[in-house]
Amino acid sequence: MSQHCPHCQQTIACPSLSNYEDYFACPHCHSALAHHEADIMLYALTFIVTLTTPLVTLAGVNILIAMAVTMLAYHFLRPVLFEPRFRLRIVKFFPEQ
Repeated sequence: MSQHCPHCQQTIACPSLSNYEDYFACPHCHSALAHHEADIMLYALTFIVTLTTPLVTLAGVNILIAMAVTMLAYHFLRPVLFEPRFRLRIVKFFPEQ
């Protein structure tokens, strides 16, 4: 799924989270962009809670095992299901004083 640069509003194909460390550059305006951290945490928390709860309550799985299984599932499903839905933000650099 393509996303839009928040600076120039052009459609871009952004790299996955594992392909950059701090930011990546927009190919059109060369702005420093990154995935929004709030989206990353919100999607992870929602996925883990919605899968762990039924595993523990309905299937009777130990909570530690259920958490490990859902976190591992999120790790493998994140690039396919969630990363295309993350918003992009402009990275602002502040010089050290």
